[in-house]
Amino acid sequence: MENQYSIEKCPVRYDQYEFTLSDVYRKIAKEELREDDEIRDQSLSQMREWIAKHPYIRKCRTDASFLLRFLRFRKYSVPMACEALERYLAMRQTFPQWFKNLDCNEPTMREMLKDVVFTKLGEDSDGRTVILFRFARFNVEKFGALQEGRFTALLIETLLEWEELQIGGFRVFVDYTDSVLKHYGVWGLSDMKIFMDAINRSYPIRIREIHGAKFPKFAVSLLNLLLSFASPKLKDRITCHNSVEDMAKQCETSLRPSEWGGKCDLMELNQRFMNHLKDRREVILALDEMDIDIAHYTTLWKQTTFDTEVDSGAMGSFRKLDVD
Repeated sequence: MENQYSIEKCPVRYDQYEFTLSDVYRKIAKEELREDDEIRDQSLSQMREWIAKHPYIRKCRTDASFLLRFLRFRKYSVPMACEALERYLAMRQTFPQWFKNLDCNEPTMREMLKDVVFTKLGEDSDGRTVILFRFARFNVEKFGALQEGRFTALLIETLLEWEELQIGGFRVFVDYTDSVLKHYGVWGLSDMKIFMDAINRSYPIRIREIHGAKFPKFAVSLLNLLLSFASPKLKDRITCHNSVEDMAKQCETSLRPSEWGGKCDLMELNQRFMNHLKDRREVILALDEMDIDIAHYTTLWKQTTFDTEVDSGAMGSFRKLDVD
């Protein structure tokens, strides 16, 4: 039975958290995130008190499984975790067409899932969640930037339910084989800015590495346009490879799909993830019930901390890219 989470910002009592993951994650949490039982309890208490007194937050989940994603994202800097939560809530309210009503039963979502655009391969020996995107499987004859963005937002919200991902972060493998120009032309400038801002500063996700292969030369300028909205830290974590075979070497043997010479069945893994999505459907939809007064945050998306011009600096960040 799936959990039902209260959105009362100041409940009568709070849930008690118990760390149940393996020692691998306990070690990562301590060494990389400064998390231990004492720090965790203190930080949760401080963050809950801040939410209870916040003049603009009206409704918000305060359970540990939700708040820990922000504390871990900001390595237990409570002020930074609170700021991240504010941005997340304001983002969802400001752009509901992108980030709300993320329903796995929606026909568009179901079709993309059945097309196996995305696969969660599992966790590697370093505790990182490994995911695969096969970009050409986006049906650009039927779906545009908004549908692709909403699909990705659904995946992110669902993945964040796993504490393993909150602590270990994740590695992304993107296979661009057989992608065509139309795949890259569906995203407008405003689409790029909204979604990259969500990835950069609003979703509490720890992206450890992004690997890409078979990226076509004709799309390099579009890639640089998209990544002109990315933070320098994100850019530094991107590597492109000449071939899928070269990229596959970066993936642990036990997690390689059969198409890469491994033993993982992508269809089986996809069905498993779809079942998980169905189990968590009501939890994901219930996120929409959280509420913040967005009038206070109207200027938030006019601000940026990195250069948005496509110039030699952006191009220079991708000198290590190998493209077709």
